[in-house]
Amino acid sequence: MRKRRDNRRREGNNGKRRPRRKGIRLDHILIWLVVILVTVAAVLFILNIMRRPVDDVDVDALLEDTADYHIETEKETEAEETNPVPRPDIDEQLLTVNEYSRPGTKTESIDYVVIHYLGNPRTTAQQNHDYFESLKDLQNVYMSANFVVGTEGEIIECVPPGEVAYASNSMNDYSISIENCHLDDTGRFTEETYNSLVHLTAYLVEEYGLDRESIIRHYDVTGKECPLYYVENEDKWEEFKDDVMEYIAECRAE
Repeated sequence: MRKRRDNRRREGNNGKRRPRRKGIRLDHILIWLVVILVTVAAVLFILNIMRRPVDDVDVDALLEDTADYHIETEKETEAEETNPVPRPDIDEQLLTVNEYSRPGTKTESIDYVVIHYLGNPRTTAQQNHDYFESLKDLQNVYMSANFVVGTEGEIIECVPPGEVAYASNSMNDYSISIENCHLDDTGRFTEETYNSLVHLTAYLVEEYGLDRESIIRHYDVTGKECPLYYVENEDKWEEFKDDVMEYIAECRAE
């Protein structure tokens, strides 16, 4: 009987056991406190950044740099648009900077395009390029050109325009030089060489704001018979310059 009464006292008036109270766990409280603290810290950090003065940022310099970038971009775009003559296919094989064929010196200006012939029949543009390159080791002569045009019309760039090449004597500091390969002692160019030379000369004339009178021969600088065929045939030289200017006019019209 006592055991039964004790059980009833535990169960209460309705005969059911009272549910145990669930206690709040301490680790849950700590987790929520950490979350709240982290959130508050993040909000304060963001507000602090938003309110921070920009004294350390040189706004004027930043705007100036941005302006320069836009101006430079516009200049590049304008330069591309102002030359209607397409750049011919050029194989860039720049010589090693050295005392004998590519000194790396900037030209004073670009006022002329000087036309040459190589004087060594049946050699290729590549062979002449390689000879110019070898001069850094041979060290026995100063010689080079900005471009060499081969008998098949190939064009090799040896010294970039705007740098001195050793080809045109007193005009080295004011010109771009083009050497041309040929098949015989007459110095007459093949049709492929001639066409590439016309296109390259036209491109350079237009690129640097030159004119017909800016196209000259090595002969016009020193009296040397170079390019031989165009010294001995003055009418063909005038015809070449006419072809250059006509090609420029055609490209402008397009």
